[in-house]
Amino acid sequence: MANLNISNLGIYTLLIVALILFIALRLLTWLFPLIITKTERRKIALRYKSLCELLIWVLFLLWAVQFLYTSNQPFAYALFAILFLIVAYSAWVGLKDIIAGAFLKATHKLSINELITVGDYSGKIVGFDHSNLLLETALGETLYIPYSSLLGKVIVKMQPAESIHRHSFKFEIDKAHSTREDTEKIRGFILTMPWASLKKEPQIRYVTDTTYDKQIIEVTLYSIEKEHFQDMERLIKEKFSTSQD
Repeated sequence: MANLNISNLGIYTLLIVALILFIALRLLTWLFPLIITKTERRKIALRYKSLCELLIWVLFLLWAVQFLYTSNQPFAYALFAILFLIVAYSAWVGLKDIIAGAFLKATHKLSINELITVGDYSGKIVGFDHSNLLLETALGETLYIPYSSLLGKVIVKMQPAESIHRHSFKFEIDKAHSTREDTEKIRGFILTMPWASLKKEPQIRYVTDTTYDKQIIEVTLYSIEKEHFQDMERLIKEKFSTSQD
């Protein structure tokens, strides 16, 4: 009977300490605005409040297991099982997104500034943190998407819209070379240039005769980088023109 009384006393003591700890944590939360007056610091404190509370309760359970071990071992084992489940679940929650992120980045080869669509989300990748993919939407919002929620979903990489610029110029060729075959040579030469747009082919047309043996050709170039138009024009004239400007 004495052992039973000691055991009950230990449980009652444990419950009282747990109640005091619970009230203290709630009181601390209520006093936050008075203790921490600066808004930024209060935001940081509230951000980590739940994590700190979890750590405090884990430490309390560790102490409770040790406290009850000599007086009530079955209860101590039960508390230890609860503690193990809490730690295991917390570790899984923390690690599952890290593991999923490693697989996601390795298999899809995602990189910063890529445009993607995945599930209900669409936008530009602006960052990778340890557990979330940071996606910026067209409205300028930043989404923090857990990596684990992306596993098994189709990820579509989108190409950015290409802004195509145009530039036209004229030059002379020998009339003997003003044939369709030579026109295709000019077009093929333009398309070999690294600055030429592959989405819109160059336009080549005959304008008018200048002399008996000369023909004017007008060329319209398309490129995604307009600063290269002068170089493109120069190379074309050097190869095909019979009179340099």
